[in-house]
Amino acid sequence: MKKKFSLGKVATHAFLIVWLLLCVFPLYWLLCFSLKDTQEIFNGNLIGLPTQWLFSNYANAWGAGGNISVFLMNSVIDTAVTLCITSLMGFMSAYGLLRMRWKGQKVVMTYIMMGMMIPMHAALYPLTETLLPLNKTYWALIIPYAAFNIPITILILSGFITNIPYEMEEAACIDGSGIFRTAFTIILPMMVPAIATAAIFVFLQVWNELLLATIFASGKVRTLTVGIQQMSGQYQTDYGSMGAALVIATLPTLVLYMCMSGQVQRSLIAGAVKG
Repeated sequence: MKKKFSLGKVATHAFLIVWLLLCVFPLYWLLCFSLKDTQEIFNGNLIGLPTQWLFSNYANAWGAGGNISVFLMNSVIDTAVTLCITSLMGFMSAYGLLRMRWKGQKVVMTYIMMGMMIPMHAALYPLTETLLPLNKTYWALIIPYAAFNIPITILILSGFITNIPYEMEEAACIDGSGIFRTAFTIILPMMVPAIATAAIFVFLQVWNELLLATIFASGKVRTLTVGIQQMSGQYQTDYGSMGAALVIATLPTLVLYMCMSGQVQRSLIAGAVKG
């Protein structure tokens, strides 16, 4: 049986191919940028392949030249602890606000959601007064990161938890299960796709944050964004090593999304079809 080709299908495939190239091009450019020296970059070879593949840029960025390894570990610690706090507190808050009945429930939910209206950087002055004594510890960034990302986590989880039928909790209650056991052994496994979606949003906010990291992180706890910024010198900058550092900073985001994209897709279609 011969397949029928139409002008609409050809145009659609052509558009998708062009769109794919536009999405992949920044990654290609960044990778090529990281393998060139400063002279080649400023001599006009911005898009083409490197004339000399300088993998030494990665060694320079990772080691004493850029010290990215230390900054990367700091960012991993800040992000991992923030994700654990926001996921746990977001789940417990969403469960308490939407699955339990108590006085003032809607008021508390509205109050928490109002936190999304306040940008993180708008609270810079009170945060400065509170967190500067902690500027040489990881908590100077973990506390504000977690506090400002809990509302969006609750919002994402609340849209998913409302699709879970109450009959499952009623059956667990009849079997003698308590609130905490029901929440963590029955409801929590079903909400893994939603938690993965919230984790990606929180990860992007925390991993790429610069202003708070510049102000509150100092000494040995500086994050990756601050470390890359400091690679730019006043009189001379090794742009090849900086590009290598940017590649290193981009890889965790790509790996995280590739590992959790399936969970995100399942969370988006959850509740669309009911059997």
